[in-house]
Amino acid sequence: MSAADGLARLLLEARQTGQRIAALAPELIPATPDAAYDVQALVAARLGPVAGWKVGAASATAEPNCAPLLADLMAPSPAHFPARQFPLGGIEGELAFRLGRDLPPRAEVYGEEEVWAAMATLHPAIELVHSRYADFPRVDKRALLADNQANGAFCHGAGLADWRRIDFLRQPASLEIDGKEVKSAVGGNAAGHPKRLLAWLANHCAARRLDLAAGTIITTGTHTGLILAPPGATATVRFPGIGEASVTLVA
Repeated sequence: MSAADGLARLLLEARQTGQRIAALAPELIPATPDAAYDVQALVAARLGPVAGWKVGAASATAEPNCAPLLADLMAPSPAHFPARQFPLGGIEGELAFRLGRDLPPRAEVYGEEEVWAAMATLHPAIELVHSRYADFPRVDKRALLADNQANGAFCHGAGLADWRRIDFLRQPASLEIDGKEVKSAVGGNAAGHPKRLLAWLANHCAARRLDLAAGTIITTGTHTGLILAPPGATATVRFPGIGEASVTLVA
């Protein structure tokens, strides 16, 4: 059994049983980002289909990374997910795009403007953060990437068609838990402008022979940081001029 197969098996078992992985044998930690993406692909092949992607970066100049969003863990707002399935209760307010046309694999590099023009609607969104590792803040970054970069579930609000007027570097956002504001920010996405992230994702998928089909939702990183919500809580993110999304962790 390869290292990728071994780690994928552990991650699948953790998803099925709810028992988080206490520790990883060193030989199972992906040696490169590409090896981590191989693990993602093995897990998605078992649990798919894939209906979206998350893409982000630690800074406006850092190399991006990505992970698939599984269709059965995506829902329109207001969404409800069982708290017992996602005990971490991590909440991140994000902005997501829906593709208006296919971006198929090809040899020619996708340019930023071409990919930007392919986006149809903009959506307020919440990523529900969860990890299959017991001590995920300290886990190796490539192992975290292999686990879909700590994606638990995802919800999105209504789409905005007239979004090209948005100043993404100055867009305000606020996050509420049970009606109480717990975080606000202006231009709070550490990855900077989403345009380069979307182009990077298109080229990443093309290199791995993965289709980005019309209708795919792509979320582009947190504007509010990570907030932990207790079981039973309802989290709402608001982006003035764009909309809102909410998710309830059903106790």
